[in-house]
Parts: sequence; C-alpha cells; structure tokens
Amino acid sequence: MRVLVTGATGFVGSHAAAALVSAGHDVRVLARNPARVPAALDPHGVQAEVVVGDMTDESVVRSAVNGCDAVIHAAAQVGIGGGGPAGEANLVGARTVIGAAIDAGVRRVVFTSSVMVHLPTDAPVITLDAPLSEPMSAYGATKIETERLIRRWQDAGQPITTVVLGGIYGPHAPDLINSFTAILSAVEQLMVIPPGGTTVIDVRDVALLLMRIVECDTHVPRVLAGGHFMQWGDWVVALERALGRAVSTLRVTADELLALARELTAAASPDEPPALTVEAAMVMITGVPLDDDACLARFGVALTPVDQTFADVVTYLRTIGRLPWEGRR
Repeated sequence: MRVLVTGATGFVGSHAAAALVSAGHDVRVLARNPARVPAALDPHGVQAEVVVGDMTDESVVRSAVNGCDAVIHAAAQVGIGGGGPAGEANLVGARTVIGAAIDAGVRRVVFTSSVMVHLPTDAPVITLDAPLSEPMSAYGATKIETERLIRRWQDAGQPITTVVLGGIYGPHAPDLINSFTAILSAVEQLMVIPPGGTTVIDVRDVALLLMRIVECDTHVPRVLAGGHFMQWGDWVVALERALGRAVSTLRVTADELLALARELTAAASPDEPPALTVEAAMVMITGVPLDDDACLARFGVALTPVDQTFADVVTYLRTIGRLPWEGRR
C-alpha cells in the first residue's frame, strides 16, 4: 500500500513511517520543512517520498493524498493550556487532511488523538464510550471541536479510525518535547509528585498499532491505547531504575499543584508559556487508566514493559548528550 503520513517529522509520525516502510509499504510524508525529514527518519534507516507543504494548504494536501490507499494523520502543533493559534491550525489541518482523504476515496484514515480529550474526569477508567471533557483553554476547545468533527464523519460512514493515545515514551525523537520534557525536568531539577497518575505507552507499540490498523480489512471507528497506568510516585521510581540514581522529588497535594500552576501562569510572559498550566495540572491529578486491553489484543499489540521503555529513553538521552552530568557522579 501507499500510505501518506502527516507529522512524520514528529515522534509518533516518524516511528509510524518507519514501521510502515519496514513492513513493505510505500510511505509518502507531508512536511512543511523537508530538511527535517532525514533527521526524523534516518535513525530508523528508512526513506520516504516527501511532499513539501503545510497540512492546512488544501491544494498541497490534495496532491499528497492522491494515489494513496491510506492516510495516518499524526501532525499536530503542541499547545496545551496555550492560546488559539496551535489549536486552530490543528483543527484546520484535520479538516483539510481528512477531508481530502474522504474526497479521494482513501480506504483507511487513521487519526491520532489524545487521552486529554477525556480529562479531567471523575470516572475511574476511560472506556470507548467515555464522554469528551469540558475544555479548559482555547487549545483544549479546538481539540474537542476536532474530535466532534471526526465523529460526524464517522457517523456518516467514513472509514476513519480515531486512536486515543496515552503518554508516549521511547527513543529516537526529533524533538525533546512532551514526555521528554517531563523526564528532563525530573533529572535536571526535580519531579513534583501529586496525587493521581499517568499512562505510559512505548512509541514503538504505537507505531505497530497504527500500522496494523492501516492493514486491517475491517473498519474499527475507535481504538484506545493508553498503555500502562502508573501513580506518579511509581513513575519516578521507574525513572530512577533506568537512571541508576535517585532524582529530587517534592510531594504536593492537588490544591498545592493547582496553586503552583496558577502562580506560574500569572507570572508567564506572552512569548514564553508557563512551565505548568492549570489545564496540565488537572490532567496530572485526574489521570486514570484506559480500558484498552481488547483494543490492543485485537491488533496483536503486546505492551513493552515500562522498565524497558524507560531504559531505552535514558540510553537514547545519553547517546545524544542530554545527560552530560552522568559522567560526573
């Protein structure tokens, strides 16, 4: 099959492209900056056809979709808790890419979503029919609007699979953001440990799942892939095992974490977002497991153990020189 992957210069997209190529599929990537493609794909030893352009450019997107059997839309601008630009771009990008795929009659479209569309929640577990959360920011509102748009397409019978992903970890990342931000903050400064927990899924498991969904003959509208659920204290212990040393921690209550988030938000400048937003703090303290066992089993995905994932992350960070203090212990 020929598969278009958006976001192939990002963490999930690059691993998905590599998994597809390794399985014998032809991969085409849509990239705003083609110079970033080799840095994203070379570590995996794969190459792909490149279409230069933005996910919001309708003419470029239609050209990229042309001739493809499947599309994985993994492109996204990150902006949790921030203002509107990133979220608006993501909404327009989803409408443009998935709309073009529908118009072209693409057999399978896979959209990578996030557990954050269901958080915060009072439920003990997130299920396939879990309600969408009430947005706490302009960025969050556009994520919910994107989800609703895709659900309308699905209700109309379009072959779109939404994959709800938990916290994604693993080696070989074009940008050290998201889970890498948390790990580097913990090892460079300290880790705040609030009540609640987080999901941890290996990016290689995610890539395998996306590939298997593309290859599946049966349409599945919604797939959960949260991975392992860990209390924040256990998350720190797992990181310490991978590092071979302790990290500094500070245990806080939910109210203390929210107060810290409000202080950081108030002190932040327009050009530099706060290190912790109220939205992110709420996600930290209300995180719950995803009921994903049946989804993962359906596509033959066995979760990589957390210790293996964290060990590979630390090895990768050492390899690229992001843990220079390790030699000075």
